[in-house]
Amino acid sequence: MDRSLLRYISRRALQIPFLLVGITILSFFIFYLSPIDPVVAYFGIETVNKMPVSDIALVKDELGLNKPIIIRYEAWFLRITHGDLGFSQIQHRPVLDTILEKFPATLLLTIPAYLGAMLCAIVFGLYATAKEGSLFDRTMTGVSYILYATPTFLVALLFMLIFAVWLGWLPASRMESVTAQSTILTMLIDRIRHLILPVTVLAMSHFTIFYGYIRSSLSDSMREDYITTARAKGLDEKTILYKHAFKNSLLPFITQVGLAIPYFIAGSVVVETIFAWPGIGRLTFEAAMRSDYMLLMGITLFTSIIVILGNLFADVAYAVVDPRVRYE
Repeated sequence: MDRSLLRYISRRALQIPFLLVGITILSFFIFYLSPIDPVVAYFGIETVNKMPVSDIALVKDELGLNKPIIIRYEAWFLRITHGDLGFSQIQHRPVLDTILEKFPATLLLTIPAYLGAMLCAIVFGLYATAKEGSLFDRTMTGVSYILYATPTFLVALLFMLIFAVWLGWLPASRMESVTAQSTILTMLIDRIRHLILPVTVLAMSHFTIFYGYIRSSLSDSMREDYITTARAKGLDEKTILYKHAFKNSLLPFITQVGLAIPYFIAGSVVVETIFAWPGIGRLTFEAAMRSDYMLLMGITLFTSIIVILGNLFADVAYAVVDPRVRYE
């Protein structure tokens, strides 16, 4: 590996702790300055109205809400440095244990969607570029605009209505059937059937972004001078597109793929909530609805680490694809 790249990775790694400290400060003060009373959110307004003032004060004391906000942040930050993200009031268990339990389900959903969106965008982008100006190219442009403008929750509900309710081909929600499966094969088939709808919806919501990047990058590459030189040498269009233009178009595409990780995480919140998928996205929604600030801050910190590492990986991949890149 190039020494300049190693130095760059080292510098980025040294920046990560400072970024995380800034994230903890922002997330803590944003959540705790919210006008929603955690006691009301946890017990409900009707229950709180019936509670004696002494009981409400006791609950606030147990939750640490009576202490100054700076003291609460300091105590939370010190626990974080020891690997303790706090205690979830709605899950009744440590925050880190809750997140780690839900994380595999989110990976199972987002990785196929992420890879599927990238591969489909590359394939359709290459074919549309090869047939530039054709009916297929214009159709793909129109479809990508429509999908980009359509909210993810609407696409999810339409797919659920068509394929689960009307046609009955696929299950509408959950990660597995309620009834027990007898063999490993039937369990695998059942899991795949439950994956199809949420993975497709999540992939479609990001396919348009990836398709726009790769299509635009390919179009720009096909107008470069080296492409004109390749045509003058007698190379056929397929060789020019796949061997020359595509390789150079991957550079900006890789960067955008790394930057798209936060949007995938945000999209998983909507998809997991609608399809009742037991991952971090649905957990985030439930924590927000119940104002479980400790859990929300833990999820924010956990996903921030993923985003930072994902962007670092994209930078490294950029240098691997193009050895000319040097990080100074």
